[in-house]
Amino acid sequence: MDIQTKQKADVLILMPSGRIDSANADEFQESLSAVIDDRQRAVIADLQDVSYMGSAGLRAVLIVAKALRKRGARFALCSMTPTIKDLFKVSGFSQVMTVLDSRAEALAHLRGPSAAAAEGADQGVPANDERPAFAIGHVRLPVEDVGDAHDFFVRHGLRGILNKPKLAIVELRGGTHLILSPAEQPIKDGAQAPFDLIVDDLDRAWQRFTDAGVHATAIERGEVHDLFHVSGPSGYWIRISSSHAVGPV
Repeated sequence: MDIQTKQKADVLILMPSGRIDSANADEFQESLSAVIDDRQRAVIADLQDVSYMGSAGLRAVLIVAKALRKRGARFALCSMTPTIKDLFKVSGFSQVMTVLDSRAEALAHLRGPSAAAAEGADQGVPANDERPAFAIGHVRLPVEDVGDAHDFFVRHGLRGILNKPKLAIVELRGGTHLILSPAEQPIKDGAQAPFDLIVDDLDRAWQRFTDAGVHATAIERGEVHDLFHVSGPSGYWIRISSSHAVGPV
């Protein structure tokens, strides 16, 4: 078992490799703790080169995660093999820690406003940003099955943040969080969701939904937005609209 490190802007990336089991879990935990100094406020554990992890390895990760959380640092894991990802899911650890599919997703999740601004400058975003000053922070959707709704939105492009039986949170582009919670009243089939979603390429989005077997209406062309509707969780109809935003959303 070996651990390499890399600093990406203000995020420390840990890259362990090999097997993590009862024979070396304590060493793994000590090695992680040793390379994370007290100034680090965002840490990623990229597990793409970890071939095996046992329960002792899970415990070591949890101890490190709790220590980081205690001093206000953010922590995410990414790039797990399917077997290790299933281990985190079955053990319930994926509900108490942030587990993402790729390093790019983990970096996007942990980076703060200053890093995002620097990245925008590198990509040629003009200094005189024409976007409005505010965005919607949170929207809510009462659903019949929180887990099913979480999986639907993550499967079709939102980022999973939290997934518990009675509360789930998924993130849209721009940082808006969609909060999913159990409905207190039955939901009428075909009810309109209390929000709509916007995408840059509406035709491509329509094709992706239909290819995935989701029922989507024909695209309507309008003066301001083109749009279509999809059948979502709990029988909701969700409107998908074209975007005319200036700069990155």
